[in-house]
Amino acid sequence: MDIEHIFRAYDIRGIVGEDLLPDVILKASAIFANIITEKGGKKVAVGGDIRISTPSLVYAAMSGIIAAGVDVYLTYPLPIPVFCNFIWQNKNVHGGAFITASHNPPQYNGVRFRRDDGTGFSHENIEIRKRFFKNRIKFVGWADYGTSETIQNDEVIDMYLEFIASRIPKPDRSIRVIIDGKHGAANLVSLKLFAQYGHETIALNSTIDGTFPTGIPDPLHGDVSQIKNLMITTKVPIGIAYDGDGDRAAFFDEKGRLVPSEIIGLFLAENLLKANDVIVYNTMCSSVLRRRAEEMGFKTVECRVGDVFMAEATKIHNAKLGIEESYHFFLPIFGFHYDDAIMTSIIVTNLLASMEKSLAKIHDCYGPIFTIRQNIQVDDKVKFKIIEKFKKWATSEYSDISTIDGVKIYLENGSFLARPSNTEPLIRIVADGERKDTAEEILRKFTKKLKEIITNFSKG
Repeated sequence: MDIEHIFRAYDIRGIVGEDLLPDVILKASAIFANIITEKGGKKVAVGGDIRISTPSLVYAAMSGIIAAGVDVYLTYPLPIPVFCNFIWQNKNVHGGAFITASHNPPQYNGVRFRRDDGTGFSHENIEIRKRFFKNRIKFVGWADYGTSETIQNDEVIDMYLEFIASRIPKPDRSIRVIIDGKHGAANLVSLKLFAQYGHETIALNSTIDGTFPTGIPDPLHGDVSQIKNLMITTKVPIGIAYDGDGDRAAFFDEKGRLVPSEIIGLFLAENLLKANDVIVYNTMCSSVLRRRAEEMGFKTVECRVGDVFMAEATKIHNAKLGIEESYHFFLPIFGFHYDDAIMTSIIVTNLLASMEKSLAKIHDCYGPIFTIRQNIQVDDKVKFKIIEKFKKWATSEYSDISTIDGVKIYLENGSFLARPSNTEPLIRIVADGERKDTAEEILRKFTKKLKEIITNFSKG
């Protein structure tokens, strides 16, 4: 069976029982343990989300790690930001393996490997893939097996809540909040966290259910009609929907609008950062973020798509904030570099409470942002060559261009991005502007050129 496609840039992820089996997780986790040992590490954490298949794969990961001679702290189920916080706070923990498929449907699962600061593996994932398919796995003799110790997830959750309380003060007033947990792992923490700050919560889909009975646990592409309709009818000042493992938080205003992540980022920047602080954003973000942030006196750095690359960029550039268009938020201003959507959501809520403002007012203050995202079907064999041709043309015509991840052309009134998918025979395109007609015109203009290049390739 060909399973190379499940080894991705950020994780290993596939359909359980088809291309993802427990032995894959066991072997990959043993290689992870080998890499930890090579770096001088002796102990890691193993955890996972709330999917039906997670217990089986958690124990598979633990088996591989112990058989490679590394000790394990076992703690699950948890949201992934809470797990990362546990790794970061424990100086004798040298990494982690977390079983999750994030926002994917229930039949999916996988594993994400973490470093000792809680951030994800990046280049190390390439090494894991290489060793896996060459069967370069070092298991130890029985006398050198690692040990295991179970830490109750409630204890880890309490540690996380105490960490946030030590850094985020209570606002002078509380507000009402609608929280859609999508039956996922964030439900283990979110209601406790908001109660800790005195906010009144209206909970949707707050029961833990790894079959995700209300649809895929994706607040961006899944069914969010419940929270949208409830926001409109109740006029609650903020609504928040999490994904399956709690690493994404989508924000809704009382008009039922999904607030762009760039606007949440600008709101956080203005209220948390100082002049000349650095903000990292990924290339999929609207150009409005860069323009507005620099007008506000902040420095900006563009980064390739992927939370592991964002985390590395925040370290390299000593950034204080990181934003991905997919609603991953990074808060290195508080000392850590992994993304934490749950902590971000309480910060945003507390700021609104202190200002006595609704999210709609914030939305309108920093907006509008119009973004159009489309995919163009292209043969895998030529998609990278097409992007190279497009880059050559773009650099001869425009001066403000980024090629860090595809080709992004910055214009005075918007931007256009074309980037090849790493996993599918697609070129992803994004056009944005502060007006809808501007974004549509940018899309038409540059898509026409891109399709000309594709047609020429087809003709040979």
